[in-house]
Amino acid sequence: MSPYFHNRVAQIILILAVITLLFQLRVGFISQADWSVNADEAKRAVVTRAISRISIDGLLNEDDWSLAVPIGEIVQREPKQGEKATERTEVKLLYDSQNFYIGVMCYDSQPEQIIGTQMARDALLIADDQIEILIDTFRDRRNAFYFATNPVGALVDGLIIENSSANREWDAIWNVRTHRSNLGWSAEFAIPFKSLSFKRGDQSWGFNFSRTIKRKLEEDRSRLSPP
Repeated sequence: MSPYFHNRVAQIILILAVITLLFQLRVGFISQADWSVNADEAKRAVVTRAISRISIDGLLNEDDWSLAVPIGEIVQREPKQGEKATERTEVKLLYDSQNFYIGVMCYDSQPEQIIGTQMARDALLIADDQIEILIDTFRDRRNAFYFATNPVGALVDGLIIENSSANREWDAIWNVRTHRSNLGWSAEFAIPFKSLSFKRGDQSWGFNFSRTIKRKLEEDRSRLSPP
């Protein structure tokens, strides 16, 4: 996992209104300098409730995914910080009464050069293309749940405690599937709410995302994430 994920937590804020097992989600974008800003003042993006059953197969072909709104622009962190990513990435979020879904489409102009070799649970993905996700359910910017995968669908997870490296001994119940095509590769995550700890009632969650394109030594992330 990159130092960026060791030291930074959640610049995309999920505002959740929790009613029993029904979740109404909104997404706001807050820069590191604006943590004191009221979440209601943050720019909003829509997180869509899934109407149909989401099949976790990596295809992202349900109508719900086509209706979901991408979280925002993804730009380079490395090697050219802040510049346009060399390959387009699209991240969408869905939810239902049981799961939080993350759909990622990693477009690639040279799909035959996508790198994915590791398949073991909690494998080190440093030599692979990969997607990394942080979910900070208490929005304290110190602790988070970590999830990652690569083009062959490895399940990698851990706990980040007090901004330390991820504790890989933590293994949650969750699922991810990936799919490769002539457009690139995609990943579909299903994370049960019961696998995450969080306070009841209205709350803010932190969320962050990173994509690594290994052959280019490139890491891309949300435009409003810190350097």
